[in-house]
Amino acid sequence: MTKFAALFVAWLSLLGVLQPVRAASEIAVIVHPNNPVRALSNREVSDLYLGRARSFVVDDQIILASIFEQQADSPLRQHFFRVLNGMSQNQLNAYWARLRFSGEVLPPVSLSDSRLVLDAVSRNRGGIGYIDASLVNNSVKVVLRLKD
Repeated sequence: MTKFAALFVAWLSLLGVLQPVRAASEIAVIVHPNNPVRALSNREVSDLYLGRARSFVVDDQIILASIFEQQADSPLRQHFFRVLNGMSQNQLNAYWARLRFSGEVLPPVSLSDSRLVLDAVSRNRGGIGYIDASLVNNSVKVVLRLKD
């Protein structure tokens, strides 16, 4: 690389144009603030995201879950499933391919970024999603935090 090219790359990096894509250091699993669920375990969240559960049950109250996730190629999605239950992207894709073939369960609704997930959950009492924890605000309630 020439000196000019190296300086140009350094300049772009300083401007934030060439920042590396990284997964969130902490992921927040969020629900609507009026959802009576106070906390969820890794297992409960995994069951919802893998189609094994379809609702929240609190004090004999059943709330149908509307499950929102990040798009398939999202680093945050890959990080979420790796930390949550040790699944790689390939394992997750194979899992959902089998379930789709059976026709029994539909996968979560895929949204393009954390802000859309945050908005969808904040508008749906049965909503659940996961986002970069730095984006949490008072429009949602955190029920689980996942760290590396």
